Amino acid sequence: MFAKDLEQKGFDIRLVSSGSAALEAIREELPSVVVINAMSLRTNGLRITHWIRSAWEELPIILIIAENEAINKAPQANILLRLPFTVQKLVNRLRLFTSVKHKHIVKRGGLELNTQTYVAHYRDKEAHLTPRCSNLLKVMMEKPGKILTRCELFSRVWDTDYTEDTRTLDVHISWLRTALEENPRQPKLIQTIRGIGYRLNL
Repeated sequence: MFAKDLEQKGFDIRLVSSGSAALEAIREELPSVVVINAMSLRTNGLRITHWIRSAWEELPIILIIAENEAINKAPQANILLRLPFTVQKLVNRLRLFTSVKHKHIVKRGGLELNTQTYVAHYRDKEAHLTPRCSNLLKVMMEKPGKILTRCELFSRVWDTDYTEDTRTLDVHISWLRTALEENPRQPKLIQTIRGIGYRLNL
């Protein structure tokens, strides 16, 4: 109901029609903020908010509920808005999050990467990466929890069509594990999927 007005004000909008579709869309491309119009889904939105918050701890969530909805608070949403309200009110809330976003900061769960300085933070570790390792980590952070093939990673990070020999990829994965894993010999963050590739376990 607000999408057209938001697009006219310069926001890049992606619409989905269910909670499961929202989860899939977020996995494909992490947005700056999620707006859940619970009224249009004929729900109070609390379950969907919980699903998203469980998977992405720091992703801002704005929950919109109907005028007569019985709930008074949504602890896992950053902002709760009750209809009716103007689109400008929603814009003002959105700008609380989008105006402070830095394009060179990428966050997924407890992992943060500065693609400008090549510094990564994971739990209690700070790692100063090479530009190539930083790019490799960024590519993996775009699809957390998904298996990425060796050829796909090598092709994207090294920008080449030749993917017959990806041994240099393994070396860079090893460097990332040394930099970020609590125990690089038993990695939990960057998992090897035997015979296929790697998965960022976030």
